[in-house]
Amino acid sequence: MDSPPIIIDCDPGSDDALAIILAIKAGMDIKAVCSVTGNGRIDTTTRNACNILSLCGRGDIPVYRGSAAALNREVPETVDAFGDDGLGGYADSIASDKTEESVPAVDFLVDYVVAHPGEVTLFAIGPCTNVALAIRRSERFALSLKRLIIMGGAKSTGNMSPVAEYNFWADPLAAHEVLQAGIRDVTMIGLDVTNRIALDCEHREIIRMTGTPVSRFVYDITQEGLEDNWRTRRKAVSPLHDVLTVAYYLNPRILDVRPAYIDVVTEGIARGQSIVDLDGHWNEGRCNAKYAAAVNVQDFFDLFLSTVFDA
Repeated sequence: MDSPPIIIDCDPGSDDALAIILAIKAGMDIKAVCSVTGNGRIDTTTRNACNILSLCGRGDIPVYRGSAAALNREVPETVDAFGDDGLGGYADSIASDKTEESVPAVDFLVDYVVAHPGEVTLFAIGPCTNVALAIRRSERFALSLKRLIIMGGAKSTGNMSPVAEYNFWADPLAAHEVLQAGIRDVTMIGLDVTNRIALDCEHREIIRMTGTPVSRFVYDITQEGLEDNWRTRRKAVSPLHDVLTVAYYLNPRILDVRPAYIDVVTEGIARGQSIVDLDGHWNEGRCNAKYAAAVNVQDFFDLFLSTVFDA
């Protein structure tokens, strides 16, 4: 039986790299990777996507360059936690000859998804700009998606402000438009659960000792995130946010997801805040997404380590 088609829209980024690696190691049918500005400028995230695929022996997977700016045409601040190159200073260690496709990401997304209605699962693990532009481009795009899994948002504490998570903060209008587009199956996996699966020193040492090119790369690129968390929070852990989306796809029991109505504040002091209504206060009790409320940390690490590193 053929594996269902997936597309990964991302801003690599160390945690995006881990999501791509897990998807490849699990044998998922990745039709394309699309880049967007976030953990680095668009040149950086596009180049990183190409090189990560080459590292994993999947240079055949096409990479499509996405948006360099948010919907409001402003270029969002990039993330400091993963270094200037998005990969903790180790991007050059996996340099390859792979290049991006000539077709823009939004054109590819619309063409492929509309041509395969009800088939494609889209992972949006960077700012939602490309997805929102695809929705604006074609009214059939949102209706044709089988499923959208988003890494973004938070019901409680943010990481860019007291209330806003980075991906939603970087392009809040895009996140709002995506959540309001009527896509049939949307899951928001935010900081409430992704903060629980940070990579600690013991897990990093296990990864290092497996001794493969991929494991050495993962060990290296998670060092900067660990040091940043230690400097800012006195926690010796490296963030893994995006990889939880792929883990959930592979094993839905990893997360406790609940129906909710979710929207995003687009401007002002609470810019990027995701409002998660679990109790039917809005929209006459109708829901537009599923919200990840809890994570089984042990099940996550069992899947991640065994699939990627056979550990």
